[in-house]
Amino acid sequence: MILREKYIVPIRDFYKSDLIKIITGIRRCGKSVILKQVMDEISVKSSNLIYLNFENAVNVPDIKNGNDLIDYVLKKKKRGLCYVFLDEVQTIDGWQLACKTLRLNQCSVFITGSNSKLLSSEFTKELSGRYVSFRIRPFVYKEILKIAKEKRKKVPISDYLIWGGFPNRFYMKNQEAQDLYLPNSICKCIIRAESEGCKK
Repeated sequence: MILREKYIVPIRDFYKSDLIKIITGIRRCGKSVILKQVMDEISVKSSNLIYLNFENAVNVPDIKNGNDLIDYVLKKKKRGLCYVFLDEVQTIDGWQLACKTLRLNQCSVFITGSNSKLLSSEFTKELSGRYVSFRIRPFVYKEILKIAKEKRKKVPISDYLIWGGFPNRFYMKNQEAQDLYLPNSICKCIIRAESEGCKK
């Protein structure tokens, strides 16, 4: 996966900030990858790092709500600043209070989620002045050309204009896999889910 410097650079300034770092964007645009690239940078300097993916039940078996999350992190963190990465944390109840509590207990908190959920008026009001958000977008054509060069493939701009730059498809083995992935994953699931979220 290519390093998306244009997103990493502005986030760098907030690595040690007590503001909650919110990484948002449409589904499947690469938010989790950005989160892990930030983790890779920070892990070089700190072993006090916690990562939880709330879309993977195996990864968070004992965390059912915000209070469980607070208990888990505070028991696991070492002395000093702890970097906490929460992927799709909005899937558990009470995550807002958990994030606010952790930032007040020597934790630099990074979270990911979709625009419609994380940037709802209710949430932004509750965290007013306590967060900074970074919007991630699918690949631009320049990034696609970089991947194509690495894989020795050609990606016509007409292909990009029709299907866009959702990252997963550029790492699939063949065109047949892409043809199956795009209509089902992008057109049906992502666009529908985002539009439904905007109605709420």
